[in-house]
Amino acid sequence: MKPHITFPYIRLALKPRLLLALLLLIALTTGLLFFPKSAAQLTIFNNFQQINSQCSTTLGLHQPYTKGSITGLSSPFTLFNWNIYKQQGNQWQEKLQEWMADADLLTLQEVKYSPAIKLFSERNKLSYIQNYAFNYQGFVYGVATLSRQVALSVCGTRDNEPWIRVYKTGLASRYALNNHHDSLLLINLHAVNFTFTTEPLRKQLQPYLAQIATHPGPVIFSGDFNTWSDARLATINTVLHNHGFHEVLFNQDQRITRFGHPLDHIYFRGLTVIKAESMATQASDHTPQLVTFALLP
Repeated sequence: MKPHITFPYIRLALKPRLLLALLLLIALTTGLLFFPKSAAQLTIFNNFQQINSQCSTTLGLHQPYTKGSITGLSSPFTLFNWNIYKQQGNQWQEKLQEWMADADLLTLQEVKYSPAIKLFSERNKLSYIQNYAFNYQGFVYGVATLSRQVALSVCGTRDNEPWIRVYKTGLASRYALNNHHDSLLLINLHAVNFTFTTEPLRKQLQPYLAQIATHPGPVIFSGDFNTWSDARLATINTVLHNHGFHEVLFNQDQRITRFGHPLDHIYFRGLTVIKAESMATQASDHTPQLVTFALLP
């Protein structure tokens, strides 16, 4: 049985910055950090075909996907967001199948690019996009966006964790909307985590803010933002609120928290929320969210 890929977690009543420093010191001195391999350049798997499509801070989305007929999303539509913990938890596949039954779009983080996830997408007739973060023991890991409609275009980013030498990735994909002249921009992000300041997090956001600035239609910004401190949460909230976003709120909030702050978020612009659910589970170290959106009249 292969060991879980994890970082040491210590339950101490310490301030977040002090605990982060302690974890990094333990990892560096005891060899607990794993050292994955990274691709020489940004690599995205678009329906299992490899492309290179960097999100620019000045240009719009790249690499239009034109194969086959493009159908649009109908309003209302449903988004499912989940950090899937590299598919290490028991029943991840059964739970994913159960929860995505009514979903049109899936934003997943920490996805292991494996035969099981490929088969899952094929059986459910889902378009599959994954951004290569790192390779460990022969498997590629990173964020993945799945959808019932093929994306009109896609680009991605990867940002190195300053201290632990592991990349975090993101994806921006655009989808046609039925009976609507604009398209939907969907951003799926796994935020850098082990930082002493919020500057690396701000830097990671910049290419997506550039995409948002040039996109006239509705936008969803979803993912694991690793907002475990007051400063990190304030950074994300302030930046996105300044760009016209609202956050999805949950009546029964089952999202995982660190130091009292939820890590996973879904922000939206140009849409309205019809229904929002947050579900508890043991199938991952994060809990998923399921949100139904409608276009504004």
